[in-house]
Amino acid sequence: MKTIFSKQESYASRARIAFIIGAFAFCSGIDAAEWGVNATINQALSYNDNVRMSQNPQGSVIYDLTPTINFTRKTEVWDIVGMASYGLQHYTEIEQFNNNPQHYGLITAYRTERSNLGLSANYSIAPSQNFAEQDTGNFSSNADRKNLSVTPSYSYRFTELDSLIGSASYSKSTYSNGGSNNGADFNNFNDNENKSVNIGWQRQWSELFMQSISVFYTNYESTGQVNSNSDSYGINLSSSYQFSEKWQFSGTIGGRITDTSTETVIIPGLLTAIEQNTTEGFLADVGVHYKGERLSSNFGVSRSLVPSGQGQLTEQTRVSLDLSYQITERLSSGVAASYQETDSASGDDDSLGISRTNTRISPHVDWKLTQDWLMSASYAYRKQDSGNSAAITGSRGATGNGDSNIFMLSINYNWPGLSISR
Repeated sequence: MKTIFSKQESYASRARIAFIIGAFAFCSGIDAAEWGVNATINQALSYNDNVRMSQNPQGSVIYDLTPTINFTRKTEVWDIVGMASYGLQHYTEIEQFNNNPQHYGLITAYRTERSNLGLSANYSIAPSQNFAEQDTGNFSSNADRKNLSVTPSYSYRFTELDSLIGSASYSKSTYSNGGSNNGADFNNFNDNENKSVNIGWQRQWSELFMQSISVFYTNYESTGQVNSNSDSYGINLSSSYQFSEKWQFSGTIGGRITDTSTETVIIPGLLTAIEQNTTEGFLADVGVHYKGERLSSNFGVSRSLVPSGQGQLTEQTRVSLDLSYQITERLSSGVAASYQETDSASGDDDSLGISRTNTRISPHVDWKLTQDWLMSASYAYRKQDSGNSAAITGSRGATGNGDSNIFMLSINYNWPGLSISR
């Protein structure tokens, strides 16, 4: 007898196994430990005048409620942190976008005199629209994205200054095929897997200055209307320097070579286009951070390889600036701005409409009502331009081009929780 499991069951099984192991580790041990639990409740009421980011806008009032509970266990050598969140997202005018986002996470770290072993695991179910800017560029879909990720890491200090560092990661994303509104929502997403390995050497020149060099390999595999496989190889150089108590610099720059094989189904069962190519590019992640008595800022420039549900590995270039100013002890304000360009890592994105730019600017004002309550008022302007929107065009107009205004009022409660030592 042959038993067939659905993807949803497979995901649920993996998630349960991961968190059963985590719970066992959390509850085990006879050494002295500190136990803790805390929680947050975030709720927001907003109005978005163009939810789908299309040329024919439709607005909606949106209510978000996100309760999160965190558990911690700490000993002299072992730390464990677990979290669980199950929320509500309600659209008054576009009911098919109503959803219940979920997120479960586990982080562990084990330390010895010379080594550190870490493991991070996350499982989430959330609307694909919530990740559209980074993932597919499709704000029109009401599909869910299920994501499982596991990231182990290890470091070994073999001299007072030098360490061997290594990490690996595995992630898998699957998308539901839900569609509604007479076909106006587009869910032509590709399930994908992403695997990577990174090994390097790190030297701590002083308390203020650190450098490292590493080599990496990543594999991206996508299945669906587009079957794509990308292998990327590269090298990164990283530095971190604390200029003063207020200024800090961190930066990574490197290069990559990507071999891609793509099969696009033109006529199912009859016609498939196959393309293979090799591309080169550079990678970067540079940040300058300032923290004064009242003003703090973060400026960043990055170029990275990002898995996409649109059927290909993408290369994203991003520039961002965050400013925050403490007006009084309880009142603060700030602004966040970013500009992002997304292209196919293989250089072939005409048929899929992957190439796009995203711009966002969001000022906000925060008022600390009490030690545990925070009220925030914010405004966000978003704009997306797609070089080829034909791939995601329907009765509501091109969803690859549009802008929106979002007005939001949120109230957050932070329960400090309980802490027990034994």
